[in-house]
Amino acid sequence: MIALATPRLVLRPWSATDLEPLTEMCADSDVMRFIGDGRTRSATEAQHLIAKSDESWQRHGWGLFAIERIDTGTFIGFCGLARPELLQPLQPAVEIGWRLRRRVWGQGFATEAAAAVVDWAFTDVSLDRLLAVVQLDNLPSHRVAAKLGMHRDQRTIIPESGIWVDVYEISRSLWQSSQVLM
Repeated sequence: MIALATPRLVLRPWSATDLEPLTEMCADSDVMRFIGDGRTRSATEAQHLIAKSDESWQRHGWGLFAIERIDTGTFIGFCGLARPELLQPLQPAVEIGWRLRRRVWGQGFATEAAAAVVDWAFTDVSLDRLLAVVQLDNLPSHRVAAKLGMHRDQRTIIPESGIWVDVYEISRSLWQSSQVLM
């Protein structure tokens, strides 16, 4: 597995020391408010998230990266690629997602990490399209998707939970054209 670097972050493989801060993050009701049905997750569920990501890396060559701040070396969340399992009609698709510890919100880390993942997904993984699935009230994640150059493709409901979401999309060709402008 590879690692990505940004000016302030390292997106890297998961390590054994990530389980404790990931469990703490998944137990925070503010962090989990817009994740699935909004319930907090246990240490076992956090461990399952890491295992599922590791399986994705082995199967597809992509998955979730642990995010570490360069200046402190601390785990602050994760960002990466996954299958949007809750929305079967979108399959086959690859979703970009991010989740950060509450204490680092509002500092631009989600956008910085997600932009690195988008670049990597289109240049190194050679994906043609990425989606982001965002609950309607999750305004910070709507802003991140917009900053990534994504546009809202559709509004739909997650069948199992009845929760409405916006599905954002960006194609490789749209991403490439935005890179030329920079």
